[in-house]
Amino acid sequence: MNNKMKHPSTPVDAAAPTVLMADVAQRSGNVATFADPDKPMKRFWVHGWKQPGDWLEWVVESPSAQRVEVSVLTKGATAISLTWPSGKLQAELPPNDYQRTMIGSLLLPAGRSTLRAVLTSLPGKELEFRSVELMPEAAKSDFQKRAASLRSDTRWLRDAKYGAMFQWGSWGYPEHGPAKPWPSMIDDFDVEKFARMVDEDFGAGYVLWSITWRGSKFSAPLKSVERIVPGQTCSRDLIGDLAKALNKRGIKLMLYYHPGHEDRKWWTANWVSNDEKTKFFAQWCEVVPEIGTRYGDQLAGWFFDDGMVYYPAPFERLAKAAKAGYPQRLLSFNEWILPLTTEFQDVQFGEGFRGDSKTPIGGDGIYASGPMKGQQSHGMIMVDGPDWGIWQPETVITPMLSPGEALQIVRPMMERGQVLTLNLNMYEDGSISPQSRKVMETVRKEIRHR
Repeated sequence: MNNKMKHPSTPVDAAAPTVLMADVAQRSGNVATFADPDKPMKRFWVHGWKQPGDWLEWVVESPSAQRVEVSVLTKGATAISLTWPSGKLQAELPPNDYQRTMIGSLLLPAGRSTLRAVLTSLPGKELEFRSVELMPEAAKSDFQKRAASLRSDTRWLRDAKYGAMFQWGSWGYPEHGPAKPWPSMIDDFDVEKFARMVDEDFGAGYVLWSITWRGSKFSAPLKSVERIVPGQTCSRDLIGDLAKALNKRGIKLMLYYHPGHEDRKWWTANWVSNDEKTKFFAQWCEVVPEIGTRYGDQLAGWFFDDGMVYYPAPFERLAKAAKAGYPQRLLSFNEWILPLTTEFQDVQFGEGFRGDSKTPIGGDGIYASGPMKGQQSHGMIMVDGPDWGIWQPETVITPMLSPGEALQIVRPMMERGQVLTLNLNMYEDGSISPQSRKVMETVRKEIRHR
């Protein structure tokens, strides 16, 4: 039994990659969509691809005859074929985790064509299949030049060696008792005390601060946000205050940005469906540039979570919007366990990444090959828990990393030009766990020698 296609056809772009998602393909009966029923906006992959003859099928429409380079995003070793009206590609997929594999090129005729991917050998275990990407060969060089022209120099991040991350915001709580009403916690936050801690105790080269996460109330007066959902901002410009306090100490500020599906009011105002993201991207391209323009070079980077929600996306447009006000601002979209989300970014998001040997000792930490080719190697790990931030009352901060374990991660990463962000839980009043402070002080003494 086959599933019903959600779209009769997908237009093929003549200037950029066209993504064919596996979850909307027609498919044979063994193949099923892997999904999170609580978060349907996250698009994962199809699984159950384990019998020779299992297939996925898409209908595409090309404006003219064009040759396209074909890549597949998959996990698992097997052989597949891709057929179209006038030809066939065959490829062996290597036994690695999720990766992007270029399997060849095909000549698409003008008008409609049906592409069918077929499993041609028995894999060791079922194959996971996320998407097919079609890159027009005539446009590839120009596309790559455009991506390269938007890349930013990551040298300052590499020189910083490590930084501190805080998922602190409207969702927060004190160590005991109820949370303050919005926006009292923002109004009362002691920026100078926080900046001194990050500088003198942590020795952090940068701060990665969540402007949204478990909620989408923004700690700055932003017109675009108020237009979309009134009441989601505040009069104090906490982000600006943080940037000034940190920058005067030589510490750069970057922002973490969650797409918003944890905030029902915000999400309802921005999201239509996985198949209709025009409104989401249009409003994103109002909010993000306003923030970037407001802070200019005081905002050194953006880390956008949930690449599972974005992809496929107009990433070139998003990158230009995110660099508004400061073209050298660093960008990253969370790839999770998947390969690079887009070439229009600069830094590996690296959730849970603790370093690897894929960049040479003494090098610049930029991957020369592999799933993250061209990206600055970067990891983001938790110093404590139980989550990345405090969003429930009476939360007890629990250690997850000892001082010695932190050094065992930081040292080899530094040798290879790789960068580490250490995330700490912080209560409403800006206080942290004494054990976590000790971890950061140990790292500071070892790395900064002060």
